Amino acid sequence: MSSLLYLAAVPVGWVFLRWIRFRSQRGVLLVAALVPFNGLLEIAPGWMQVAGWKEALLCLTLAVALFVPHRLTEPRPTLPWVPFGAALCVFGVVSAFVTAGTLGLFAIKITFFYFVVIPLILYLRPFTPRDRDLLVTIMMVESVGIALFGLAQQVIGGAGLAKMGYEYNETIRFAGGLLRSFSTFNQPFPYAFYLVTVLLVGGSVALADPRRARNRVFLMATPILVLGAAASVVRAALAGLLVGALLLAVVRYRRQLMPVILGSVAVVVVGGIAVSSQASSSLFSSSSLADRSTGWNTVMRTVGSHPFGDGLGSTGAAAARLLVEELGPMAGEMPYATGEVQIYGRPYQPDNYYVKLLIELGPIGVWLFCAILVAIFLLAFRGARALRGPDSALALGVAASVLASAVAAVASSYFEIFPTDFYFWLLAAVVGCAVTQRRPEPVSAAPNSVPEQVPS
Repeated sequence: MSSLLYLAAVPVGWVFLRWIRFRSQRGVLLVAALVPFNGLLEIAPGWMQVAGWKEALLCLTLAVALFVPHRLTEPRPTLPWVPFGAALCVFGVVSAFVTAGTLGLFAIKITFFYFVVIPLILYLRPFTPRDRDLLVTIMMVESVGIALFGLAQQVIGGAGLAKMGYEYNETIRFAGGLLRSFSTFNQPFPYAFYLVTVLLVGGSVALADPRRARNRVFLMATPILVLGAAASVVRAALAGLLVGALLLAVVRYRRQLMPVILGSVAVVVVGGIAVSSQASSSLFSSSSLADRSTGWNTVMRTVGSHPFGDGLGSTGAAAARLLVEELGPMAGEMPYATGEVQIYGRPYQPDNYYVKLLIELGPIGVWLFCAILVAIFLLAFRGARALRGPDSALALGVAASVLASAVAAVASSYFEIFPTDFYFWLLAAVVGCAVTQRRPEPVSAAPNSVPEQVPS
């Protein structure tokens, strides 16, 4: 069956190549439309379990952008974080090979694939204003259905989801007795982070032009998205949403957003109490953060003995995969290490992306990545002031999303969670396209100038 599936992929790939031959942007938009539903493969029939389909589509898109001649109609995007990104890539790739040899390729893929491929595609084939508008439409429309399905999972319950094919403690998770919704994703975390990104980016665009039918419908559906994110019980996402919404309110949408922020907080709190007091205590409990802080403090104390880190792939998802590759079936039987070995041992997941980088690449890696975040935030924030119309609102939404991501990464491995990483680097590159395509404003006469006398 697998061989037949790979044979079927040949004509599908040929059709895809024909479709994106003259517009590689279509390939990126298609992947952006499909990745939120990647988690449905968890319950799909075995013959539909196609690993790496999104990487394959993006690689085909990149190949077309590189080798198919085309006439560049828009200026190439500005990507001010590229120097820092190039240094981080070189440092990370070298450390991965030194640490794990060829097995380090998996860690490189997790950390740098979308970070490199998506901006490169958009650099070669920049998004036009129509592409950017279509991307926002895709995110708005899909997010409403995704949030509704996430809320419906609270009614279906864990037993019902297990009958559908989802696994307990992998996809089906609980917090204080409350099911953590995950919708079309494989876990609650990417689901919550996706909704937060759409709320900030789509909300900014919709508030800038509420008379447009698409934007008006999205604003009406905003409470559904907020409740959907709350049903995931991912505190890092809710904290990021609050910080991003405050940025939008302070910079541009104070009159519209302040009542919404206060109302949303009230709805989430009251709804949580109504559903389960135990769930509410879990949502606002500090014990989980205290447990994580213990590990983080141990890492901080041992930084001096690991100034360049332990190598890319020594923690997180990449470490788990490397453990499986090295030990095979015995990996599932290995107990978790304790003490200092746990902190630098391969099953360890710090649930903090900055601590993860500190373990893997040391202070240099953390500094380079923070510089990248600052460069993207400043690009989007300044773009929001310099641009006009929908692009200005999009840039401000991306700036709020970057700030929310930076906050969420304090309590999650945000930038190695799919498709969170995909959308982050896509939106960063999209703002770069908008900034360089800014149309010059018409020059108007000075208010006190005297019109030039035309001789009769």
